[in-house]
Amino acid sequence: MKLLEQYIGRTVASSVITVILVISSLFLLIGFAGEFDAIGHANYTIWKAAVYTLLLLPDRIYEFFPLATLLGSILGLGALANSSELVVVRAAGVSIFRIVVAIMKTALILMFIAFILGEVIAPPALKYATQQRVKALSQDISLNTQYGLWARDNNTYIHVQRASNDGTLFNIHLYRFDNNQQLQQILYAKTAHYDGKQWLLNNIDQTDISIKQIKVTHLKFMNWQTLLDPELVSVVTFEPSKLSIWKLGSYITYLKDNGLETAQYELALWSKIIMPLTIAAMVLLAVPYVFGSLRRTSVGQQILIGFLAGLSFFIANRLLGQMSIVYNFHPILGASVPTLLVFIGAFYMFRRQA
Repeated sequence: MKLLEQYIGRTVASSVITVILVISSLFLLIGFAGEFDAIGHANYTIWKAAVYTLLLLPDRIYEFFPLATLLGSILGLGALANSSELVVVRAAGVSIFRIVVAIMKTALILMFIAFILGEVIAPPALKYATQQRVKALSQDISLNTQYGLWARDNNTYIHVQRASNDGTLFNIHLYRFDNNQQLQQILYAKTAHYDGKQWLLNNIDQTDISIKQIKVTHLKFMNWQTLLDPELVSVVTFEPSKLSIWKLGSYITYLKDNGLETAQYELALWSKIIMPLTIAAMVLLAVPYVFGSLRRTSVGQQILIGFLAGLSFFIANRLLGQMSIVYNFHPILGASVPTLLVFIGAFYMFRRQA
């Protein structure tokens, strides 16, 4: 029985890996083609574009992992069903439950791989890739993002304490020096917005420093000409789903301590926590097909079934997640309900096959 479980598990795992490789290749081609317009600007070479595209791949794989798991499971089990191997297995007295156990053991391995990919590999790779791309495209500006956003624009040193997902900057300090590195002016602005051409600073305290005096002026707004653009700001404004669980947890604590909105980050946190269960649900959903109509369908139909099911889950997951934010109910519901519906659907199909 152990050999049989290993055989079924290897078949499913190899199919999932094949699907991941195919989809990854498509993402690599599309992503690299999307960088053509930027290649040649500043220090951004074709090699740097290729490295950037490769470093984005772990995050892309993590995003479509549930879909790849569903497609791979359907194809792997479908191949066993179409070759009548599962019929022979059932005829030998192996129950559906034992087959499901064998498949779910493979699902545990896939869940672990997805966790490592999404929490350990993808976040730092995405951050590094974005930073290197921005540095290559912004040759006249240097940056450090370990503590907020630090940047240098010629003789002006910039510090941004926080940035929102829509690109708004908060608590901006500008330290302007002369050619002799003498501090001439300090600007503090509560917020800054980008109007498409330049930044607009709001609620500004301007401190002019000279040998004779220090003069402080308050301004409501001011245009800010700088090499700092929204793409550079995006280095510290990753989407919540791009952050690791522990980063999300610490950032949620920071937002709560400062009385800021946390719903979007809590939704991303719960979605990541539930991701392993989503993968298990996708594998389980593929099982009932092998004992039903899937044995009479072609490979093309199998792919179409899996793709439509995965697309429906993706839409429902995004829709319910945003509804949880709009209608102010707990993010765990928006993150877990789609997966729960997949489990219910799978058990319902099992009952029909019983």
